[in-house]
Amino acid sequence: MKNVLNKGMLIVGAAALLAAGTAAVSAQQGDKAAIIKARKDFMESQQKAYNGISAFGKGTGDRQGAIDGVNKLLELSSKIDAKFIDAYFPAGTSSADFPGQTNAKPELWQNLDEAKAAGSKLHEAELKLADVVKAGDAQTVAQAGTQLYRGSCNALCHDKFRLPLQR
Repeated sequence: MKNVLNKGMLIVGAAALLAAGTAAVSAQQGDKAAIIKARKDFMESQQKAYNGISAFGKGTGDRQGAIDGVNKLLELSSKIDAKFIDAYFPAGTSSADFPGQTNAKPELWQNLDEAKAAGSKLHEAELKLADVVKAGDAQTVAQAGTQLYRGSCNALCHDKFRLPLQR
């Protein structure tokens, strides 16, 4: 009887450890899902800020909206540094880990130094865009905005480290 009781306690203990481990993994996955949401929200804030610039460039918005947008972009890009990349792009949050929830390619984590350097380069490009937005006409702003996207956002990160967006 004592031997059966000990085996029963061992089984219950093992089951409790397994359940605790499963709960820890689920919590960790939940944390990672929250991180993915936070980085998507950050990037959506960038897109929303850019929309004011784009609208001015297309003739459907005003200069103040473009100025507000570029100021917001500058505020956001000033936050993109090594700590930001570590916080918003921890290992285990790629499209391979969370299919359908993120477009971050696994290659990003093989090139973290490159990703960490992108923020300051983006900020420099946005400073140049700010000058154009404040002084340029709509067509010049449209051209500068396109250059920003192609030369910074896309060239530094999206082309290399993001899956194509599904629309």
